Amino acid sequence: MSCTVILALGAGNLNSGFPLVTAELKQQGKTVNKYSASLPPAPQIADLQNKWQASCVAGQYNRSGTRIKVKATGITNISEDNPEAIYQGLQAEMKNWLAAGEFFSKIEMGLRTDIATRSECVQIFLECESHLWLLPWNAWQFREEYYNSEITGSCREYKKVPLQATPGGRPLASRGRILCVSGNSTGIDVEQDAQEIQNYLGDRCELEFLKEPTPEEFHDRLFDEKGWQIFFFAGHSDSDDRGANIKLYINHNHQNNSVTLDYLREGIKRAIFRGLQLLIFNSCSSMGMAVDLVADGLPLPSIIVMRAPIPDPIAQDFVKSLLKYLAKEEPLFLAVRKAKDELQRWDKEFPGASSIPMLCQQPNFEEFTLPKRRENRHSNTAEITAIEPAGDRPKNPVFVSLSRLILSLAIGLLVSAIGYILMGPKVAPIANELGTKNAKENQPLIAKSYYKLATLLNPNYAAPHYNLAELCNKLNDSQCALQAMQNAVWRGLPEAYAQSSKTFILQNKHQEALKAIALCLENTKYYGVKASCFKNRGWVRLEQKQYDEAETDLRTAIAFSEDSPEAQCLLAKVLEIKGQPQAALKHWEKTLKHSNSSIPKQDECIQIARQRLQVKGNKP
Repeated sequence: MSCTVILALGAGNLNSGFPLVTAELKQQGKTVNKYSASLPPAPQIADLQNKWQASCVAGQYNRSGTRIKVKATGITNISEDNPEAIYQGLQAEMKNWLAAGEFFSKIEMGLRTDIATRSECVQIFLECESHLWLLPWNAWQFREEYYNSEITGSCREYKKVPLQATPGGRPLASRGRILCVSGNSTGIDVEQDAQEIQNYLGDRCELEFLKEPTPEEFHDRLFDEKGWQIFFFAGHSDSDDRGANIKLYINHNHQNNSVTLDYLREGIKRAIFRGLQLLIFNSCSSMGMAVDLVADGLPLPSIIVMRAPIPDPIAQDFVKSLLKYLAKEEPLFLAVRKAKDELQRWDKEFPGASSIPMLCQQPNFEEFTLPKRRENRHSNTAEITAIEPAGDRPKNPVFVSLSRLILSLAIGLLVSAIGYILMGPKVAPIANELGTKNAKENQPLIAKSYYKLATLLNPNYAAPHYNLAELCNKLNDSQCALQAMQNAVWRGLPEAYAQSSKTFILQNKHQEALKAIALCLENTKYYGVKASCFKNRGWVRLEQKQYDEAETDLRTAIAFSEDSPEAQCLLAKVLEIKGQPQAALKHWEKTLKHSNSSIPKQDECIQIARQRLQVKGNKP
């Protein structure tokens, strides 16, 4: 099931913070929950963002393959000594900002609680001032971990988009039609983009290619009576210092070589009315087109833009990946996410490359879908005729009597089987309860017999397998415990996933542990089980030296269950490793408060906590 999140920043800015931030979670169009929080001031993010944007421009100034008309003035004042350090600093500041205080504890924790499955498809609409779309929202820890989620820039105010009526509700004539415009291509290869569109969408869409048109030709085709479902532009572009007032360079002429939104406004409005669903601007600083649409109060259909100058090979790579996933009929936002993920291989050479493309759209716009692939093959269905026996069976009295006896026995066995099937699931919980009762009364052998009886009465019943595993652990029968816990896991018991993941961690089988944890979070609704699974994942991340991820998971576990001594102990260790011993002290105190010395793992934490607190002069 896919989810939608409307993340609204409200009034505010990076210098003063955002006092009211809300997140509305929707499933199948209905609101499931709504969370409120705030974000603190973060002026350093604005400063680093400006430096990164400048480093992108500076980095492209001496390149021939970039999709931007770079102004020479001012470039010499831009330092590009270490653009990688600039972007890493920007990413770190953005991640810390979104992990701060209320936003993490109220909004992110709320989303993690209600969307437990990390494979869930989640489209996040970011409602804010358009200049904030330029920030690297990819850095948000939630987006990183929910790998089928993507952040979509959205305007704060929007209304229902009127569409042209069609007879009998038939699809609009624009469905499956793509207008591909190749503009000024000095130093870049826009023909590659056109070829990729032909390769991936040519078998399902009607394509029209317009190469270096005049403004009049461009305008006329945009006004086409049938309309277009997709408008694609590849070439150079430009915008002002605020990212607005976009200009598309559509040919190489000295005059009449560009168009602006002012020139296209009416054409775009009509195209949207006729079914335009997606605009792709594979040109640098094309974010200005989305900004201009919002500023002019025009409807914001799905529009894919670039947040910064981008080298030509990366731009081509993105288009190829995007079209590949659209051809596989992935939802648009997920196709964008996967295409951006594939750009990560460029991040070392061009810092921030994977964060440059962005999808913008208002939430109430019609979902983008492509026509089905046109099939030219015809399948023939062969007729199959059942063959009957040539004659009747001999009517021998002995044969008839034997047949009746077998039939009677079969009916008797069937009745017994049906009785077993119907009554077994009802009796199995009683046997399981008797097993639990005898286990508490220190009658392990009798308890074991009842648990096994419960598993026979209902083979799909997971609880007795789990209880049997716990009993075998107490009896130090590791083979019995492992087999029983595995049986509980196979039957989908979330508690078993949590327990088995712990076993895998102790055996240094981290990948198996992570798989069990993912299944646990996908299937359980209980906070205690979620706390255990998040704690175990934090434990794995600690051992993998992924300290930021470990801290996030352990804080999530503690939010679900503050009295978890192991989570408190692990978080204290993480904070010490990250150079925050003072922050770790309160978690050592809570470790002592909630630990049980009779449990070996907790007793180990007790000893460490006492040492730390004695050193700091606290009472153990």
